[in-house]
Amino acid sequence: MDLGVQSHKQYDAEEQKKARRPAPTGLFAPLVVGAKRVMGEKELNALRADVIVKHSKVIGAFVDTSESRFGQLVLRQMFEAADKDGNGTLDRREVRDALHALGFTFIEDKQLDKIFSRADENDDLVIDFEEFIKETPKTLRTSLTNGHDLGFLA
Repeated sequence: MDLGVQSHKQYDAEEQKKARRPAPTGLFAPLVVGAKRVMGEKELNALRADVIVKHSKVIGAFVDTSESRFGQLVLRQMFEAADKDGNGTLDRREVRDALHALGFTFIEDKQLDKIFSRADENDDLVIDFEEFIKETPKTLRTSLTNGHDLGFLA
């Protein structure tokens, strides 16, 4: 008799499938699939790991410029572009729309909740400029290191 209850083993297996799902399409997917056939999966994974380390260093160096005078100017422009209603704060919709406009379309409500829980220091349900300049480098660092939609994980 099926009681509609899932075992931990079944749940864990399904969650694993969801967590590591290859990107079947994307700009680089055909190249990755071809490289896997030529190099073998083990060698390709070693190459991926090396590229990820180097990519992360580049992203880190880029994001670290946020504290420079130029970085502060860029953050101000980003904030003003995201502040669609011009009220000096960003609500959830403005933050989500800005992230999606930057290409981070994989950001969903769960990730948005985490961003707001870190950034909204005074719990007023909006992010002001001071909160924005503290959180944005962290969010960019995390989001830019993901290879979403490019097919690197094919």
